[in-house]
Amino acid sequence: IFYDMDRWGTNGGKIIVCSDWSDIDGTITLNVNFNDTIDQAETDNSNVQSSCSGKTATFTFASTVSQPLSLGIHLNHGTRIDDLKMTGFTYSVN
Repeated sequence: IFYDMDRWGTNGGKIIVCSDWSDIDGTITLNVNFNDTIDQAETDNSNVQSSCSGKTATFTFASTVSQPLSLGIHLNHGTRIDDLKMTGFTYSVN
C-alpha cells in the first residue's frame, strides 16, 4: 500500500509504505521484501522497532499501535528510488 516518494536525484530516496491490520491481537512482526537492498527502515512511531537486512525491512509492534502505520524505506547507495518495488511481505504474531 505505497506511497509517497522523496527522490534524491539518481542517488536514492525514500518511500512511505502504509500498513494496517484488523482482527490481530498480540505483537506483530512484519517483514516487507523489496527488489533492492534497503539502507534504512524507519517509522515515526516510537513504539515500533524497525530494522533492515539486505532486501528486507522488519517492523515489530503491538497490534494496539495506531493505524495506518507509515513505514519509511530509504535507499542511499546510488539506486533510483523509482526502481524500488515491493516484492512481498510476511508477518507473524506472538
